[in-house]
Amino acid sequence: MKSVRLFDFIQFDGASWQVAAHDGAELALKNLSTGRIRRVPVAELLADDSYLPDAPAPLPSLAGVALLETLEPGARAQAELLHRHVYELVNGTPPDAAPGTAPKPEYDLANPLLRRIEAKAAELAAAGTPIAARTLRRHVAAYRKQGIAGLADGRNTRQSTLAGWADPELVALLEAEIAGQTNTSTGTRSRAVTRVRALAERQGLGVPSPATLYRILAKLEKSRHPFGNATTRRTQASRPDRTWGRQAPVRPGELVEIDSSPLDLMLIYPDGSTGKADLTVALDIATRTPLAAVLRPEATKAVDAAVLLARAMTPLPLQPGWDAALGYSRSVLPQGMIPGGADVRSAIAAKPVIVPESITVDRGKVYIGATFTAACERLQISLTKAAPRTGTDKPHIERFFAAVNSGFTQYLAGYTGPNVVRRGKDPAAEARFGLADVQSLLDWWLVAVWQNRPHPGLRHPAMPKKDLTPNEAFAALSGVAPQIPVTLTREDYIALLPLDWRTIQPYGINFHNLHYDNPALHEYRGVPSGLPAPANGRWEIRYDPYRLQSIHVRDHRKGVWIEAEWTMARQLAGPFSLDVLAAAKKALDRRSGSIPGADLLAEVNRIMTAPSGRAEARAARRASASPSSVPDPAPLRLLAPVSEGEPKPEPGAAAPSAATATAPAGPRPRRHARRIDLLED
Repeated sequence: MKSVRLFDFIQFDGASWQVAAHDGAELALKNLSTGRIRRVPVAELLADDSYLPDAPAPLPSLAGVALLETLEPGARAQAELLHRHVYELVNGTPPDAAPGTAPKPEYDLANPLLRRIEAKAAELAAAGTPIAARTLRRHVAAYRKQGIAGLADGRNTRQSTLAGWADPELVALLEAEIAGQTNTSTGTRSRAVTRVRALAERQGLGVPSPATLYRILAKLEKSRHPFGNATTRRTQASRPDRTWGRQAPVRPGELVEIDSSPLDLMLIYPDGSTGKADLTVALDIATRTPLAAVLRPEATKAVDAAVLLARAMTPLPLQPGWDAALGYSRSVLPQGMIPGGADVRSAIAAKPVIVPESITVDRGKVYIGATFTAACERLQISLTKAAPRTGTDKPHIERFFAAVNSGFTQYLAGYTGPNVVRRGKDPAAEARFGLADVQSLLDWWLVAVWQNRPHPGLRHPAMPKKDLTPNEAFAALSGVAPQIPVTLTREDYIALLPLDWRTIQPYGINFHNLHYDNPALHEYRGVPSGLPAPANGRWEIRYDPYRLQSIHVRDHRKGVWIEAEWTMARQLAGPFSLDVLAAAKKALDRRSGSIPGADLLAEVNRIMTAPSGRAEARAARRASASPSSVPDPAPLRLLAPVSEGEPKPEPGAAAPSAATATAPAGPRPRRHARRIDLLED
């Protein structure tokens, strides 16, 4: 407790002073070195950290004022009784005496303190509760220093250590054993006790009984879960050793978190096998709005993270091929799972379009690679990397994945549960949906259900007890922090696709030894683009690595994109990817040195429908994320070669894809073009 009185000598503001006068709320301080007078408010003086009185405060400390509340009733009654006698010794009257009451003659303050203490000792001895005069002097000193807390029995207020009287070196061995359980398989307490006993005996330490070791171990293991679930133990070990912070963005898009997690659902792949998929989500923290969600089989690649940015900044209706893909899923899914077009359009219109300003990601190679960072740079988005192995730096996106499981995934056939303890007998046998179908269902669930469900983390200061929905939170924040809506058009979307440079030949464009053509290329056949290095006269093309049935050629003279289609794209069973193309070439190279176009077409269709081997199955799985825009009723008929002289079928499945945003590809070695897409006679 701080106090200041007239004529006190104090230390303040790096100098020695004496309180010379007291005028209302101000003090006049005299500098002992210079004699200068300084006026200082009392509140400012007592609150300043540099203030230090030369003598200790005459008032007792209030640090233990609540100590009596923690004592047992008997110990508390004893302390209160002792306080009554000590108070009378110090002040002359009992604490409950009425104002103006005269003290007893033996406790008059005119008498020396020692004489008053002797009188009090005689009084207590006559009452049958003797206390020595020396003990009373100690009680008076304790009361003056600590107040009534100093009169409590020290045996009742003694603080015990965590391990009691155990040897500190033995406690250190137990601490090390508990810390060593973080990344090991879960064992029992008896294993830990046995190891510690062996180490202690080897070091010559005194080993207490097993019961004592178990008691000490129980005190040390609190909140670490060293003998519980391994996942819980590792999660607790990764908690930061600092105060929990709170991210409170006030603008939509101010802070966005991106992460990937396996979806707890078994899917059906094109080859008939089953497996899981990775879900990558971009979540706006201010409104809890998922800007985009992408499902990919196997592990998420950098191009998948880049496509997430393009989808986040492009409304669903503007994404090439999204309407057709949704219509395809509506045709193959049970009736009613995806509603009609009017309901879908109204739900999409209510979903806000948010432009990310800053993105927080973990340190996975998908997010710190050149592809993703270059995409963020092109979109002028700042990138923040979370601390290594610290999931608490992105708590909102981690909780979102759990919400997807509880609100969406668990209602689908093939749900696996969050862990093996909650898993059914055979989730793979229950799988009913493909990757593209689940992607369409997830997109619909996000705009129709999630965006209109109250979230406990979204509350407005004017309505602190009402949980807002993401759409309501966006409307509330937009009123105080409006932003300029910026979305990517179809042309912007294409501009974020992977880049390559090609010449336009009389037969079209040779890309990965496939022939792409469009009538709009007639005037540029054999004509250099005129672009400097790195183009060197070649034309800029953009391609979707998951939908190679068409590429986009940049007509920089007219400022438009020309979509060039593979000459055999209409005979495909569905869109194919670079992985499928590489697998088809590898299968044909094993047979012969030449690769006719009919054979390549048949191999691509075979891999897309009935892959053989692990590599082909993996390629087909990743390609299955981009479904055919229009389902073909007779896919087997398309497997047969069709000569170029026969009439071509009507335009069908090949629709522009939901593309990917990547950095420009590096220079490729020049070699002579080899036409492999022409059928042999």
